[in-house]
Amino acid sequence: MGKIRTKVMETANEPEKLEKIEELELDKEAKPEEVKVEKKKKKEGKAKQRSRRYKNLVYGIDKSKPYPAQIALDLIKKGASIKFDESIEAHVNLGLSPEKSEHHIRISITFPYQTGKKLKLLAFTSKNTAEIKKLGTEIGNDETLKEIEGGKITFDKIISDSSWMPKLAKLAKVLGPKGLMPNPKSGTVTDDPLKIIKEFSQGRIELRMEKSPIIHTNLGKTSLDSKKLLENLQALMSAIQNAKPEGFKRQLIKSLYLSSTMGPSVKVDLSSLG
Repeated sequence: MGKIRTKVMETANEPEKLEKIEELELDKEAKPEEVKVEKKKKKEGKAKQRSRRYKNLVYGIDKSKPYPAQIALDLIKKGASIKFDESIEAHVNLGLSPEKSEHHIRISITFPYQTGKKLKLLAFTSKNTAEIKKLGTEIGNDETLKEIEGGKITFDKIISDSSWMPKLAKLAKVLGPKGLMPNPKSGTVTDDPLKIIKEFSQGRIELRMEKSPIIHTNLGKTSLDSKKLLENLQALMSAIQNAKPEGFKRQLIKSLYLSSTMGPSVKVDLSSLG
């Protein structure tokens, strides 16, 4: 402490030197973990490096204007130059308030055309099990419940009849945060599991608003015809509009962007969707 006081006294009339000394002393006291965190933050702050292919695609898109939906889809399909069949994604920005529970919209939609993603389903039921298995759906049992409780989750959706719900309710803390808890409102708790499983096999999906508030989903693969992709997009927008909270008077859909898996986004002119 005596040495520090001496330095302060000697430099009292030289503020720049005093500030330098204080910085040095603070650096000595800093923990190695804090220094590492600071270095990590600096690295994270660097701009993401884009490939030449991506930059060329961006040059072909005017970011200052929205495009008619069909043209936007054609632009994205044209730019999907990766060797695998990319997905086309829709990102819908909503004018809702995430802090209001009545604004937490959840929709169920069956697209006119397959999006290319097949859900892995798990059913808890004793009805029509042979037919359900033929559709590629696994039938759950007590052993499956134990596996879920232990954190083993290898499926995208659970369908259950009411008789299994008391047992599944005990796993709410595991399934709830992952959005996998069966729910009567979404139709995943039903006395006719076979019917619902057929709908999911045909392309039915469930979507819910994120905290942003945004709804994300795949519309289909880039190999799908543009007109079919447009019909899927129109079905999505219609389903979101139909889920508008009662009494909500502001603009529900603020903006819509489309993109491929590895490509840049394109803003869509909402008026082009009717």
